[in-house]
Amino acid sequence: MDIQHLRAFYEVARWRSFSKAAKELYLSQPAVSRQISSLEAEIGLPLFVRMANHISLTEAGRKLLAYAEEIIRTLEQANRTIQDLRDLRQGTVTVAADSYLSNYFLPRFAGEFHRRYPSLQLQIRTHAHGDLYNLLAGGEIDLAFFCGVEPAENVPLTLEPLYQERLFLVTSAKSTFRSILKTTDVSDVVMLQIKREIPEINGFPNNLRIAELIAEYSPFLFPPSTYAFSKYREFLPEEFSAADAPLTVDSLEGIKTLLLNGSGCSILPESLIKLELEQGVLQGVPLNCTYPVILTYPKDFRLPHPALLFIGVIHKLMSK
Repeated sequence: MDIQHLRAFYEVARWRSFSKAAKELYLSQPAVSRQISSLEAEIGLPLFVRMANHISLTEAGRKLLAYAEEIIRTLEQANRTIQDLRDLRQGTVTVAADSYLSNYFLPRFAGEFHRRYPSLQLQIRTHAHGDLYNLLAGGEIDLAFFCGVEPAENVPLTLEPLYQERLFLVTSAKSTFRSILKTTDVSDVVMLQIKREIPEINGFPNNLRIAELIAEYSPFLFPPSTYAFSKYREFLPEEFSAADAPLTVDSLEGIKTLLLNGSGCSILPESLIKLELEQGVLQGVPLNCTYPVILTYPKDFRLPHPALLFIGVIHKLMSK
């Protein structure tokens, strides 16, 4: 059935008047009469009994009216829902990443997103890299974020590199690793440390000096076995093994807590320790090792408006 014909039938039945229905629909009375006639022809049964100045429903009309009321009500509810989304009164964006990004990268944008769009919901989910592809393909998430591994080439995704995550050799500010912090700018601190403390190759400390520093500020706190940034091992002496480590902690937060308390050293990603470096409670030097953080979503797919807004918040904050 044509929805316009059904709406015309509903209004005529509601008002028991073709003229009032026409006024409600912003149509002429003959136009409404033609729509009702078309509907009756399609059904093959009359819907109204027309007598002088009075009309009433036939048996078929009464049965159709019950369905028409439900259909019109559902359509109006759908229109209101879509309009709410347009007006940002409701909507959800669901994003997913591995445990590192979902814990230390994505929450950086959650507060600003809520401040700008308090009626929208943001859901941050943690999944293994391999699960992200299926979640995107199944429409269970809007956006996925990868770091430490490249998204699969055989999966049709739009890839948007956001930034390069750097690895730092880091220890407590309570040690003698460097002189007292005189600036809160991380880049200045890093350059100060490199120039004064550590021989460099192309702007980065060489592996021999790194081994010396690890020995000096032992124990080395090995990141968890699930650590995405596995290339950190390239900077360790060959004889170093997590199995022989005198102290192990199976969480990045636990390692950071030990460092803050003045114990040991480790190799950690910048997002995890950025605030502590700026505050001067941790100290570190960057290694010649970066990982791209990549935003992904299905190729040739129109993203929901809330997802586009979340991407906008990420770009805004990262541009500062």
